[in-house]
Amino acid sequence: MPEGHKIHFLAREHHDLIGGQVLKVTSPQGRFRADARKVSGRCLDSVLAVGKHLFYEFESKTIVHVHLGRYGKFRQRESPPPKPVGQIRMRLVGPNATIDLTGRTTCRVIDPSQRQDVVDRLGPDPLAGGKKSEVWKNISERNQPTGALLLDQAVVAGFGNIFRAEVLFETELDPRIPGKSLSEESFDLF
Repeated sequence: MPEGHKIHFLAREHHDLIGGQVLKVTSPQGRFRADARKVSGRCLDSVLAVGKHLFYEFESKTIVHVHLGRYGKFRQRESPPPKPVGQIRMRLVGPNATIDLTGRTTCRVIDPSQRQDVVDRLGPDPLAGGKKSEVWKNISERNQPTGALLLDQAVVAGFGNIFRAEVLFETELDPRIPGKSLSEESFDLF
């Protein structure tokens, strides 16, 4: 599963490739067809990342919410794209680039209030301006093991198993230490 840094990279890359352009949006697989029609022919205003979630905001505040989960992948191609191969849930076609989405966990059209609901369930995202002090507050108030808390997206958004393992290894902290028992001095090593 891609971690937060990869999702932020994809948001920047996709915005650079197709942002500010009127896109043709399709669902070759068919399962996203009704939602694809809601955004096809509209200008993509922005692509934003929060934790492990991507939000493609089109004109008139229509948003495509994507969470890749374990198996989701994007493939970039030049436009015009070749005939679809495989289970392409969403195809974004711009004048010079095409982005295909396969294997995702979430791909749906939402409105700004639904996006806010998703964001409100997440902890601070360090790559989107989330504060370390907020992460500390979330960890220090819980009795679960620190290793598990680092994976809890409500504690800190975007963290995954790779970051968790690296942080705990580099700081030599036992992942079984309850969050409430972790000293702020030890947390500052993160």
